[in-house]
Amino acid sequence: MITFNALADSDHARFAEDLFEEAFPEHERPPFDDLEQRDPTRFHFLVAENGDQPVGLLTYWTFPDLIYIEHFAIAEHLRNQGLGKATFLNFLSQQTEQVVLEVELPTTEEADHRLEFYASMGFFRNPFPYQQPPYRAGSRPVDMLLMSKYELDEDEFCEIRDLIYREVYHVAPANTPQ
Repeated sequence: MITFNALADSDHARFAEDLFEEAFPEHERPPFDDLEQRDPTRFHFLVAENGDQPVGLLTYWTFPDLIYIEHFAIAEHLRNQGLGKATFLNFLSQQTEQVVLEVELPTTEEADHRLEFYASMGFFRNPFPYQQPPYRAGSRPVDMLLMSKYELDEDEFCEIRDLIYREVYHVAPANTPQ
C-alpha cells in the first residue's frame, strides 16, 4: 500500500533529493536547498513509500479551494509497473478541491506519455497558453500546459495561473510571461 510521509519525517530524504534532481531538468525545478525556505503552511514535499521502500515524490501547494502539484515522480526503475498511477490516485482521493499541474508540451514521446497518464486519471488539458516562469535568474520561461481535475473556463484559468505565478514563482501577474 502506498503511503506518504513528509520529507522531514521520512527516512528516505536522500532518495527524495536524488530523485528530485534526476527526474526534473534544472530549468523545471528550483534548487533543492531552496525548498526549505518555502512557506511550510502552503508547500508540502511528500515521499511516497510502498511499505518500507521509497518509490517516488510529490510536491504540492495548498491554497483556498486549490491544490497545485508542482512535481511528481516515481523512481525510474519502478516506472511502468502501475506504481505511478496508484500513488497519484491515492493522493487525489484525499483531495476535494480543484487540482492543477503543469505538463510539458507534447513534443516528445515521453511528454506524450505524461499527458496520456494524467488524462487517463480524468485531468483536463486546458487550451489556454501557459508558461512556467523560470526558477533561476537568467533562465527563460518554459512553454507548458496547465492540466486540471475539473475543466476550467478562461477566467478560472487566468485566476489560477496568476495565483501560481504570484505565490509559487513570485512573478507579478502584470509581468507574466506571454
